[in-house]
Amino acid sequence: MDTSLYKDVVTSRGLTYSYYFSPAQPSKPTLLFCHGFPCTSYDWRHIAPRLKDKGYGVLALDMLGYGGTDKPTDPAAYVPSLISKDIIDIMDAEKLDKVIAIGNDWGCKAISRLANYYPERVLAYAFLGVSFVQVLPPMDFEVFLAYLKENVGHELFGCWTFFSEPDSDEVLQAHIDSFVNIEFPHDPEIWKERLAPTGALKQNLLDNFTSPRTAYLSEEDVKHFVETFRRNGFAAPTCWFRIATSKLSAEDDLRASSYPFGPVSHGAPIYHAVATNDFLCPPKADFASFRQEVFSKHSVTTQELDADHFLILSHGDEISRGLEEWIEGTVAAKVGL
Repeated sequence: MDTSLYKDVVTSRGLTYSYYFSPAQPSKPTLLFCHGFPCTSYDWRHIAPRLKDKGYGVLALDMLGYGGTDKPTDPAAYVPSLISKDIIDIMDAEKLDKVIAIGNDWGCKAISRLANYYPERVLAYAFLGVSFVQVLPPMDFEVFLAYLKENVGHELFGCWTFFSEPDSDEVLQAHIDSFVNIEFPHDPEIWKERLAPTGALKQNLLDNFTSPRTAYLSEEDVKHFVETFRRNGFAAPTCWFRIATSKLSAEDDLRASSYPFGPVSHGAPIYHAVATNDFLCPPKADFASFRQEVFSKHSVTTQELDADHFLILSHGDEISRGLEEWIEGTVAAKVGL
């Protein structure tokens, strides 16, 4: 990512966001990129610059808590309605009326709430690795974990409990090499044992567990990751988990429109990239999400990839091509680009 293309803006609630921005060529739309955990806008390096070179506008955010963006440690600062307004403030600062919103991991939740709060500002949505995140009523997190385990067959988000603990930042910092190996393993199936179950990640970090690392992450990539999170810490990024385990997010969602994407006639096109080897956000659950009635009026384009959860790092070429074909075909026909 070309560092000369980074800018800063102060949102209406006084938070400074850092973001990569390149304006669109005439007749081309602007693509909004929202990353997840544990990432920064740098993780779009295999996708965003390639689409920029095709003439698309690119707005790739360092999401709140990451990179050059402010890092409040009060979880209440991260509730979806506020994050949505921050994104709109940034679009307004760049005089962008509408964008194509693209999310990965927690970034998929961010663009999901744009569909709830500001559907008139989004032409189309691309969900990479995670589907649309629906509004759910507030519930105890343990109940949520039990529900997922019953429906999927094994525990999924037990690591969220660790990320929400007061000392998680210190543990992650002290064992960051082990964390890299667990988070980016050569065999993604180890997540079922080392990451997903409640208590497993913390114990494995304390034990300095190590395993072969994935081939798509170079030594330079690892160095960049370690330097970034040693400098910035995990106290702010883990707030994205704290709002989920504490009900802050669900209670904030009570303000959201119960009918996302605006009027049925809007029918915003949807692109869904599925990672078939994702053992934290399994494809079965993602496919089920887009079978809901709310999506019946939408054109949903699905791309399956032989990838783990971090498909934007491992399959940048395929995703870039898939997005371009979808935009030039389905999106252009639907919204008249």
